[in-house]
Amino acid sequence: MIRTSSLGVMLMLMLSVMDSASGLPVTGGNGELCCTVFDMFKGPLYQGGSYDADRMILYLDAGLRWSNGSYAELPRVRYVLIDGNDRSYTRDASSSKPISPGRQLLAFAVPREAIPKSLVVDSGVGKVFKVDFGEPLNYSDENITVTYYGIVGSRLDYSRKVLDIDISVRNNSTSPLRVSPENCTLVDQWGWGYRATDGFEPRMLNANESIRGVVRFRYLAPSSIPSMMLYNLSYGDGIIVISEERCENATRASTEQNSSTECNRCAVNENSVKGRVAAAKERLARVRAAHEAES
Repeated sequence: MIRTSSLGVMLMLMLSVMDSASGLPVTGGNGELCCTVFDMFKGPLYQGGSYDADRMILYLDAGLRWSNGSYAELPRVRYVLIDGNDRSYTRDASSSKPISPGRQLLAFAVPREAIPKSLVVDSGVGKVFKVDFGEPLNYSDENITVTYYGIVGSRLDYSRKVLDIDISVRNNSTSPLRVSPENCTLVDQWGWGYRATDGFEPRMLNANESIRGVVRFRYLAPSSIPSMMLYNLSYGDGIIVISEERCENATRASTEQNSSTECNRCAVNENSVKGRVAAAKERLARVRAAHEAES
């Protein structure tokens, strides 16, 4: 059964790498050459001027370096994307764009639901190697699983920014669970929250049912950078923090955490700034207090 609270506790997913998909950047190499993927996102695919409703363009911001750190400009590198179902996709040359020496925006036409798994790099120098992306960020307990897949659309003008975010929600409990885009709030680097305006159709999930869809935020400030996402539920144990460094319930001591709570992105990232999670907790506390004051 879903545990309820009269005040309605906010389940807060701190996605410290929301502007990336899975803890980017990531790097792979063969001892002579290395490839770093700095970012990934999806955009619409148009064929002959018509919008393709079943596929999208997946963009990878990637750079090549030699083992000594210098930029590698190689004209005939073959890139192959592998998704979570082990399907492979070759680079779409017409949609790929150079960024700077050794770095380019790689484009792949993929199904809308495709989850990137790895990038295979065949440079002709040394052995073929791959860059692994890891699993999508998620929070899971006995009642719910919320998974973040990444940004699938963005638009910017002088007065506002619009973001489309791909998420899924699964009902792990034995009771029906209502899900809606309006449950989501995006919080920027200054702790300012933006409620979702629309997206997938609201629905009631029965036990063990799931839904995956787009959540749209239409009215972000142009300079706002997403730092966390909040999912508002009528139950919960407090603030759940998911980051590159740890997965924890910030309102309870770690020894009291439910053993069923899982996080697939809990490995320590040596490049993370110290105190990042502590600062995030402070922002989470302020945002939670603001939401409680509104309710």
